[in-house]
Amino acid sequence: MSKRYLLSLLIATLLLLPLLLTGCGGVSLFGPPTATPLPFNLFTPQDVFNAFTTAGLDTAIAPDDEQIVAGRDDPADYDERVVFHIASIAPLGGQVITFETADQLAAWQAYIESLRNNSSTRRGVVYVYFRNNVMVQLNSSLTNAQAEAFREALEDMTF
Repeated sequence: MSKRYLLSLLIATLLLLPLLLTGCGGVSLFGPPTATPLPFNLFTPQDVFNAFTTAGLDTAIAPDDEQIVAGRDDPADYDERVVFHIASIAPLGGQVITFETADQLAAWQAYIESLRNNSSTRRGVVYVYFRNNVMVQLNSSLTNAQAEAFREALEDMTF
């Protein structure tokens, strides 16, 4: 008789084990699953230019001799910086800067904010957009609608 109870207990355990391991009604032996964190530096400048192209925005990466940007004591830390032309206002355009760390990004955000708070430098940073590890700065001679198209393309990037 004890063999029958033992067999019943074994069968019941085998039937209930999957429920106990995967959780039942939101209860799990191992706690809730954790999301895999995404790396900070999700995007490259090429990802940004691909998004611009997908959105139908006509840009061209500037020649190497135009890649050196004379800054206004801008932070020196970033991963990549690429200057580009926008067909409708060429040779003017903008720049894409990517960052390896959140600290680099924060330094640039503070720098841009300081430029926006100064009436003599505000105009140069009216079209600066951030997304994840990317900063896009567009020339201020664009119209609001043109700049908005670039901002939307940046926001539509997927990883």
